[in-house]
Amino acid sequence: MKKRLLIGKLIGFIGIIIFAMGVSYIFTYFKDKIKYQDINLLVVFEDTKTFKIDKLQEKDETLKEYPYKFTIKNNNKVKTKYEIIIKDNQKLDKTKLNYILYKNDKVLKEDNLKNNIIMDEIEKNSENNYSLYIYSSLEGTYEYSIEIISK
Repeated sequence: MKKRLLIGKLIGFIGIIIFAMGVSYIFTYFKDKIKYQDINLLVVFEDTKTFKIDKLQEKDETLKEYPYKFTIKNNNKVKTKYEIIIKDNQKLDKTKLNYILYKNDKVLKEDNLKNNIIMDEIEKNSENNYSLYIYSSLEGTYEYSIEIISK
């Protein structure tokens, strides 16, 4: 009788361990699945990915003109972080090239192109609308592009 009781307790203990391992595995599997799911950011440019400035412009003049617009949409089930990088293709003195970036009609960042990386995040199933204005104290034509990198 004592042997049967001991064997029953041993089988019960092994059963609890197997059950606990199964629950842990399922929890870890779904947690990692959500954490490492494919990033699904959609970037829509109103005109093109590349844009140009072809004259000397002051800040007030630039803000009166048509901005460079793009939208980032998050089709994920989780909040996603990303970087917006403004690249200038001429390798000029970036301290004389300035920008203002609006996110959803509010100023997100105002700086020179030397500090051209903007970190931001977007909630699940939402979108952010951006308007970019670049102005310069240099004469000439300058070409820029936008790059979006998810983190």
